[in-house]
Amino acid sequence: MNKFLKWILAGLGIVVVLIVIAAVVLPLVIDPNDYKDEIRTAVLEETGRELTIGGDIKWTVFPSLGLGLSDVELSNRSGFGDQPMLKVGQAGLSVKLMPLFSKKVEVGQVSLSDVSANLRRKANGQNNWEDLAGPGSDNEPASPSEGGDSPKISVSGVEVSNANISWDDAGEVTELKNFMLSVSNIEPGKPFKLEGGFSVSASESQLSGKAEFEGLVSSRADGARYGIEGLGFSFKGTQGPAVESLSLEMAVNANAEVDMDKDQASLSDFVFRFHDLTVKGALEVSSLSRDPKFEGRLSVAEFSPKSLLKSLGAEAPQTADAAALTSLQAEMNFTGSSSSADMKNLEVKFDKSTFKGNLKIDNFDHPNLGFNFQIDSLNLDEYLPETAVEEQAETATTQAESDLTVDAFRGFTGGGDFKIGTLIVAGLTSTDVSLKMTSNGKGVRLYPIKANLYGGQYQGDIRINASGNRPILTANERITGVRAEGVLQDLTGSARLEGAGDFNMKIRTDLTNSQTTTQNLSGNFAMSFMDGAIVGINVAETIRSARSALGKSGDATDDGGRDPKTDFSELTMTGVIEQGVIKSDDLMMRSPLLRVTGKGTVNLVDETINYQVKPVLVGNLEGQGSQGLDELKGVPIPVKLSGNLFEPDISVDILAAITGSQKEALIGKLLGDQDDTGTDGKDGESVENADPASSLIDSVFGSKKDKKKDKKKNKKKKEEDGGN
Repeated sequence: MNKFLKWILAGLGIVVVLIVIAAVVLPLVIDPNDYKDEIRTAVLEETGRELTIGGDIKWTVFPSLGLGLSDVELSNRSGFGDQPMLKVGQAGLSVKLMPLFSKKVEVGQVSLSDVSANLRRKANGQNNWEDLAGPGSDNEPASPSEGGDSPKISVSGVEVSNANISWDDAGEVTELKNFMLSVSNIEPGKPFKLEGGFSVSASESQLSGKAEFEGLVSSRADGARYGIEGLGFSFKGTQGPAVESLSLEMAVNANAEVDMDKDQASLSDFVFRFHDLTVKGALEVSSLSRDPKFEGRLSVAEFSPKSLLKSLGAEAPQTADAAALTSLQAEMNFTGSSSSADMKNLEVKFDKSTFKGNLKIDNFDHPNLGFNFQIDSLNLDEYLPETAVEEQAETATTQAESDLTVDAFRGFTGGGDFKIGTLIVAGLTSTDVSLKMTSNGKGVRLYPIKANLYGGQYQGDIRINASGNRPILTANERITGVRAEGVLQDLTGSARLEGAGDFNMKIRTDLTNSQTTTQNLSGNFAMSFMDGAIVGINVAETIRSARSALGKSGDATDDGGRDPKTDFSELTMTGVIEQGVIKSDDLMMRSPLLRVTGKGTVNLVDETINYQVKPVLVGNLEGQGSQGLDELKGVPIPVKLSGNLFEPDISVDILAAITGSQKEALIGKLLGDQDDTGTDGKDGESVENADPASSLIDSVFGSKKDKKKDKKKNKKKKEEDGGN
C-alpha cells in the first residue's frame, strides 16, 4: 500500500515538475514576437485589414499562462478613412493551468486599457465592421459534442479602463469616453458584482454627461436563469446648446430576472427618479420567447411640474393662476402585449382636478382606441399664459403657433366617452359635460355632445375630416334656454344682453391654424331671446337727451343710478357667415315701447362690428319713462354699433335719421311746431332760410359762438328792459 502511494505521489510530482518546466521553458523557447508577421498576414488575408502590434508580446507564467500585448491597431475598412478602427494600448489574458486537468477552464484576469474604437455607418447602411464577420458567422452555433460534459468556464475578473468609443451614424456622432468596467469572480451559478461608468456626448441631441452603474449579477449553472439584484444606474448632465441647456439628473434602481425555463421575466422594486419626479412600479412578462404578455403597475408620487421645469433649467410657463401646474400625481394598472396595451384604474390628480378612467389600445401599427374618462372639474383658463398687454400676447401666440396637420386625426379608429363635472373655458362655465368620440381612421366625430350651460342646455355634433390635405371642421350646434346675461358677463365682462335664448349654428372651417380657422369660417345661424333687454342704451332716454339739447325736452326721468337698458319681449335674428364675416339683415325686436329692425356685419377676422338698428316708438308711451315723446311715435331712429366687437361704440345715428324720406318728419317732431312769425328765435332768422339738419347738429354737438354778436344782442335786450 505504501509502495502504491509512493508511486501516486511520484506521478503527481512528475506532472507538477513538467508543468513548471513547461511554464518556465515555453517563454524561453517560443518567442511570440517571432509570429507577428504571420499574425498580420493571416488577419490581412481574412479581413483585408492591417493589424499592427507595436509593442512586445509578453508571456505570463505559473500559476496562470497568458499573453500580454500593447500598442495594437486594426485599420479601417476601405472607404471609411485612414483613422484606425480599433486601437488598444494594453491587453492581457491568462488561463490557470491546474484546473485544466479537471476539465475546468479558469480564465485569470482579462484586462483592456486605453482602448479607442471608431464605429461608423453611412447613410446607405454600409458600416465598417460587417466585413470582420467570417463566412458562416450567421449559422447556428455548433452543438456540444456527444459523449462527455462541456468544460466549466470561470473568469477571475474583467478590468476595462479608459475605453473610448466613437459612433458615427450618418453624421450623427455619439461619443462614449473613459468607459470603466470592473467585474470579479464570474462563475455560472454564483453571483458576481459589476460596476462601472462612462461619459457620453451626442452631437445630434446635444446630450452630454456622466453615467455610473452597478449591480449583483447571478445565473443558474445551466444558464437558464439570469438576474440582477440591486441594479443601479445614474446619469447627470445637460441637454441642448450651452447657453440654454437643460439640466438632467436621473437614477434607476430595480431587481431584474429572466427565467428561460419558465419563459418569463420580471422587474421588481423599480424606482425611477428624475429630479423631483419619482416613478415606482413592477412588471411581469410571460411568453417571453413567443408573444410576450405584460402586466404591471406604475405610480407617480406628487411633484410640481413647474418646479421640475425650473430644475431642468427651463423657464416655467406663466399661468393665470399661480397655483396651476404645481401638483401632479398618478397611478394605474396595466396589461398588454407587443401589439396592445390596456391601462386600467387610471387616476391622475392634477392641481384641483381628479382624472379617472380606462384606456385600451389594440394594434399599435393601426391603433384602435377604447376609453372611458371622467374629470370632476377643470378650469382651463387657469392654465392660460399670464399677459400684461393683450395685444402683445396675441402677437406672440400667433408667431409661436404651429400648424395643425391632418396626421393628428388620422391613423386610429375606435373611440370612447368623456365626462366632466364642471368645465370652465374662456370664462364660460358648463356642467355635466359629456361627449362621445369616434374615429374611422380618416377623421374624428364628437357626437353626441351635451352640457348644461347658464340655465340652458347645449347639444353638439362636431366632425373633423382629415381625408384631404387640411383638417376641415364642420359643426352643428344647438343651445336652448340659456341666459344671455350670464354668458356675456363671463365671456366679455359686460352683460349687454339679457333674456333666455335659443341659438342654432352650422359652420365649416379650416383648422390648420387660428388664422385659417377665422378666415375660412362659413355657415349660418339663428337666435331668439324672450323677455329680455339690451343693456347700455335706453333708446327713449337717448332721444329725450337729443331733444333736451334742442331745448324741446319733456319731463326728466330718474333711473335711480341703474344702467340704461331697453326692454324687449322678443328678439330674433338669422344670418350667414362668409370668410369670417357674419352678415345679418333681419334683426327684429319687439317691446311695449319699440319695434326694432337691424342689419349689418360682424368681422371676426379683425374683431370689429358695423351694425345698425332702427327702433320705432309704438303704442302708448305712458309708464315707459318716456313722457313727452309721443309725438315721435312711428319715426325710425337709427342706432349704430361700431368699433371693437367686445366693447362697441353705441350711439344714435343722428346723421342717418335726418336724411332720406324721414328727414322733414323727424326734424319737425324733434324741433316742435314753429311760431307764426316764421322765426326760430335766433335773431329773427327765418326757419325757411335755416337748414334743419344744421340746426339739429349744432344744437346736439355744439357750434362756434360769435362773441361780438352775442354782445350786441345782450345790449339790445337791456335797452328794451329799460336798462335793468
